[in-house]
Amino acid sequence: MKKVAVLARQPHRQYEALRTSLGCLLEDHAVTYLVLDYEVQLDEAFTDNLGFLDEMEGYRFSNHPVNVSEHGFAYKSLEEMGELLRDQDIIIPF
Repeated sequence: MKKVAVLARQPHRQYEALRTSLGCLLEDHAVTYLVLDYEVQLDEAFTDNLGFLDEMEGYRFSNHPVNVSEHGFAYKSLEEMGELLRDQDIIIPF
């Protein structure tokens, strides 16, 4: 099992990043989905896939306060994200 971090930095690629996270979970990797500096835009498909991420025991973090307060993400500062990334086997940026 590999530790995989999927880093979403571009809002227009948030869905692609989330789907990549789910694919890595299906391959039995430990996955962390990180959303950096923007509020996610929710639609039904994105919300369903966040639910799948949670059900499949993936992790999701953001440094944006609205993602934490309204969208169920746990908070990590930029510094904490940097520490987490240093501990990953694979980092996939979007």
